[in-house]
Formats: sequence, structure tokens, C-alpha cells
Amino acid sequence: MRFHHPIRRSTDTGLGFAAQAALLIVSLLALSGCTERTDPMIELSGPTMGTYYSVKIARPPEGLSAETLEPELIQVLDAVIAEISTYDPTSELSRLNANPSTDWIPVSQNLLTVIAEGQRIAELTNGAYDVTIGPLVNLWGFGPERRPDRLPSEAEIQAARERVGYQKLELRDSPPAVRKARGDLYIDLSSLGEGYGADRIVDWLESRGVTDCMVAIAGAIRAKGLNAKGQPWGIAIEQPLPDRRAVHRVIPVSGHALSTSGDYRNFFEKDGKRYSHEIDPMTGAPVDRQLGSVTVIGDVGMIVDGLATALMVLGEERGPALAEVQGIAAYFIVREGEDFRGIASPALQTYLDMAAQASSAALTNTER
Repeated sequence: MRFHHPIRRSTDTGLGFAAQAALLIVSLLALSGCTERTDPMIELSGPTMGTYYSVKIARPPEGLSAETLEPELIQVLDAVIAEISTYDPTSELSRLNANPSTDWIPVSQNLLTVIAEGQRIAELTNGAYDVTIGPLVNLWGFGPERRPDRLPSEAEIQAARERVGYQKLELRDSPPAVRKARGDLYIDLSSLGEGYGADRIVDWLESRGVTDCMVAIAGAIRAKGLNAKGQPWGIAIEQPLPDRRAVHRVIPVSGHALSTSGDYRNFFEKDGKRYSHEIDPMTGAPVDRQLGSVTVIGDVGMIVDGLATALMVLGEERGPALAEVQGIAAYFIVREGEDFRGIASPALQTYLDMAAQASSAALTNTER
């Protein structure tokens, strides 16, 4: 497998230990309870977007194999990178960011779709989430530019904030185009990219006749159908620990997308303080709260990916409040000293109750 320019910087170099460990956790839990697997399974994994991907196909259609699927899978991933990567200077998004025009700039329908979802979440959160946050992401060293040896000054933060604001970006559906109020507006779609990539892979697999699969790009996951034992795919929610990996709980997923955003993997430390890649557009600085991670479940990977980031920025009080009002199925893990407290939104609890009932019914049918 080859390495790609990442969409989001990882604290690892290439497919490092953390990514491999995460891949192992997903691999094991996707097959939870499957010690005697009876149905055939195709498994593909490797580096992409500065992180990793994992694809598992249960009961693949006749004629499909890892060898035949892998080249096509790489093409799908390369197409996503060519659309929305800020690390690839030739990508469509990089060309858009480099264009100083304040007139309408034509874009592809795919790129417009991703940006439009970002704008929708920005409006939903009153700007706590913002796809124009690129200048701040780069200033703090979480973008393609090399991280500086010092923390940014207040003047630098203010200068970057002046270039940020989702209201500075206008979209047009037909023909697809965007218009920037400032020519130096810089769009960063990292918080949507992994989920978007998982969606594209699932669409491609469906076109090949696949009905049962689990696709993961880092913390963004799409699961369809059942695993090799005819059970929902078991997806782990980790405890937000920066120095090791431990499972907080496992959620059964079938026919849904799941994405987790947290402050415990992509960060740097300076003078004894940790700075997360989750940046608040309102302050221009990384969030500093007790909230360790947010997991969101829904139908579309791109949407839950963006919502997980948005709720993470909102924090342990405003995040659950918005999730309850908007009916978002979200699970929050809050640090309380050395312990963790889980907060399930009403929609998430309903999902868990339904999943438990379905699992119990399946078990009963098996025992008959």
C-alpha cells in the first residue's frame, strides 16, 4: 500500500503504533463474539489521509476478492484526496483556497456537497463549527504547514480570526460555485473528510453488490448489514486516554454511520500544557475543557463526522444541550479526575435501547 498526503495531521508518522492499535481494536470489535467465524470475509486495510482505513466485507458476492478490490479501493480514496485535501496542493480544495477571486468560482458538485454540509452545521451551532477555520488550524500547526516552535501571539490569533467566518462564504447550487467575501479565505474540510471518505467507499461497495460491510477511516465508520456471524458490527468507543488504548464501551452498529472526535490523539504539548487540534473559532485557540470525546451515530458518515467535531467544540454543557434539542444521537465522555462519565443524549439512548432489543430478539431466534 502507498502513503497519501494526509487530510488531517496525525501525531504518528505514517501508519504508526497508535493507528495500528486503533486498527486492531476496530478489527477485533468488528468481529466481537466471532471466535468461530463461519461465513467468508474479505479484509483490506492500510494508510490513507495521514491515518488508516479498514474495510471488512462479510459474505462477499461471488467473484470479489481482496486482490481485485484493492486497486479500485485505492482509486476511490485517491479521488477523495484529490477533491478535499489541503495537504495536496493540486487538489480541488487547495486550488480553491489559492484562488484570490471574490467572484463566483466554479466547483465540482462533490466539493460543493461537502462544503454545504459544513455550512449547515455552522449555522446549526452559530459558528462554533466553521469550515473557514483553516487559518487558525494552520496557525496552531495542525494543517499542512510545519508547526512553529512557539505558541502564536494574540496578534497572530486575531489576524487569523479576521479571515475566519462561515458568513464570508456563499454557495450556489446551479451551476455549482462558491464565492468568498475575502480572497484569502481558507476552507478546511478535515472534520468532514474521514466520514465523507467512508461514505464514498460504501457507495462503491454497494455498486459491486456488497450488502454486509464495515468501513472505517480512523474514527469515522460506516456499517451495513451484519458481520460474519450474522450479528451487528461491534464498534468500540475508546476512553479518551492519550498514552494507551482502552475500550469504554462497545456499540452495535448496522445500517448506520458512527464518528468519534476527541482531544486525546491529535495534540501537542508546550510548557506542560496540552493543545488539542479541536479549535474554537470564537476564541481562536484549542478547546480546553473536561470533555474528552464525542461519538455521534446517524445515517451519513460525513454528517456524523462534522457533528462530532461541532459537539466537541461546544463542550460538555452546550454540546449535550444542542444534541437533545436537535435529536442528535451523541455520546459524550467527560473527565472527572481519574474517572470518566458518559452522557448519552436521548436519541442515543433510544438507539441503544433499540439495538439491545434487536440483539436480544436475534439471540432468542438463534436459540430456538
